[in-house]
Amino acid sequence: MFGVFRLSGSVCLAMAMGLTAGAVMLITLFSSADEGKKCVDGKELPVLMYHSVVRDGCETGEYVISESALEADLMWLGENGYTTVFCSDAEGFVSEGAPLPEKPVILTFDDGCYNSFSIVLPLLEKYGMKGTFAPVGEWCINSAEETAPSEVWSYMKPENLRTLIQSGRCELASHSWSMHDLGERQGMLRKEGESFTDYRRTLWGDLHKEQKLFAECGCKGCKVLVYPYGFGNEETEQLTAEMGYTVTLSCRERMNVLRNNDRSCLRLMGRFERTPERSAADILGADAE
Repeated sequence: MFGVFRLSGSVCLAMAMGLTAGAVMLITLFSSADEGKKCVDGKELPVLMYHSVVRDGCETGEYVISESALEADLMWLGENGYTTVFCSDAEGFVSEGAPLPEKPVILTFDDGCYNSFSIVLPLLEKYGMKGTFAPVGEWCINSAEETAPSEVWSYMKPENLRTLIQSGRCELASHSWSMHDLGERQGMLRKEGESFTDYRRTLWGDLHKEQKLFAECGCKGCKVLVYPYGFGNEETEQLTAEMGYTVTLSCRERMNVLRNNDRSCLRLMGRFERTPERSAADILGADAE
């Protein structure tokens, strides 16, 4: 159900999974000896990656955590001086020098699970925090006819997206209209043998459909893109930038360092996956040591 990989392994792992050359290139691109160094001349910005959040007592898994686990994360973040921000806040810092809090953090929720609306949003409101939500457009439309959505397996309807936006606690990010798949095409990457012209037409058409849905829900001019499975490369970066996306996020586990007037730090941003076995305290506490 939730097909996102933690891309923290080697290129050999990617090859074993049968990924395209573009995906392998992306992994190689970020294999740097400097990756573990602490920030010395920029603003550190960790991004935590969540997917499904279910009621206590329901089954959890790599991409499914409990409501109490998320609440514990929010409490820990607040108690340890973290302030949640939007991806648009990060862009404001980089492009305009807009201030960020002392310890900013971004919380992302992928795929558009219905529990993002029924469980996550109330918790964000309770603790005065923000979240970035990346739904798959087609899944939202397919859920529109459900009369009794499930908090375990359903996805948000357009009306739920509208409520997120109106809350002031949420921003939307593109996650594709219907490219969240590992078939002939790997996420949003170009298929083998596909011409660049055909690929550009397909990719832009897909993202325009999601942009139209977002606009109907009150989110006009979305500039944030979360790559399905974290698969992005130079080609996707070029095409999404031409569409106006200024912030893109991968699944590569690394700390982001923001610098004024350096827009490259907003591209393919790293994220730390939150699993049932690894809390926000485990992730950020370990990073701080």
